[in-house]
Amino acid sequence: MGTPFAWRTQDALLFLEDVNEEPYRIDRLLTQLKLAGVLDAAAGFVLGSFTHPEDPSAVLGDRLGALGKPVLAGWPAGHGVPNRPLPIGLRVRLDAGARTLTLLEGWGPSI
Repeated sequence: MGTPFAWRTQDALLFLEDVNEEPYRIDRLLTQLKLAGVLDAAAGFVLGSFTHPEDPSAVLGDRLGALGKPVLAGWPAGHGVPNRPLPIGLRVRLDAGARTLTLLEGWGPSI
């Protein structure tokens, strides 16, 4: 973060998931992203699996819900089960109310 190599999140959907992190650590990570402008730049959020026994939903809801942007939680990708493919870098449409993520372009090799 803070370098020319940081990923661009302006108007992008940000996918978040984590493995075995306590909710207070997720809060710290989200605080860093907020202070760096990443959360404000994103158009919305897709939340995958969080594998720690303690549920981080309250922290995620507080931090991301306050931004007034769409949040789709429980997407079946990350390090948990099920772990379904999630194409990165493609245009998609997020409808958090309908709990859908629709690809707007194809993925895979062109023939």
